[in-house]
Amino acid sequence: MPAPIPVPVRQAMFQRSRKGASVASLADEFQLSERTVRHLVRRFDQRGQAGLVPDYIRCATKSATHDNAVRQKALHMRAQHPDWGGGLIRVLLQEELASCPCERTLQRWFRQAALTAAPAGRRPARDETRAGQPHEVWQMDAAERMRLSSGRRVSWLRIADECSGAVLQTRIFPPGVLESG
Repeated sequence: MPAPIPVPVRQAMFQRSRKGASVASLADEFQLSERTVRHLVRRFDQRGQAGLVPDYIRCATKSATHDNAVRQKALHMRAQHPDWGGGLIRVLLQEELASCPCERTLQRWFRQAALTAAPAGRRPARDETRAGQPHEVWQMDAAERMRLSSGRRVSWLRIADECSGAVLQTRIFPPGVLESG
């Protein structure tokens, strides 16, 4: 955001605009964009001398609209659960409280309280059908009549752990030579 224009510069611009100076010449003289000068000249026309005073009350950084208890509750939740982001905490606060700030406000509060940022993105969903521990489930895979670089054909049977992906055992044998039993 550009720095506010000092009141003495506004006074000089006001006087020159009253004498009929164009927006382009004022912008060139004060090294400001034509858009900024156009807005200020319009403001001077509408308000007169009162237009010289900056409108800091209308600035984007307003006073807190949320209760301090809401802020403390959000900070406590974030401190207890460092992996929770502003979005999740906002949903939980909405379920509990009537008034809840937006996600960006929560993130700003966390940053002001020097709480580290939550990891980016969502946690990957855990596949409940997949094994959760090694040796819980084994997978068996077979390949038949695969040609080797020598031209010979072989088959194999492989057993792997589903959780870790580790190959536990592989048996290679010529095609058609399986022992019964």
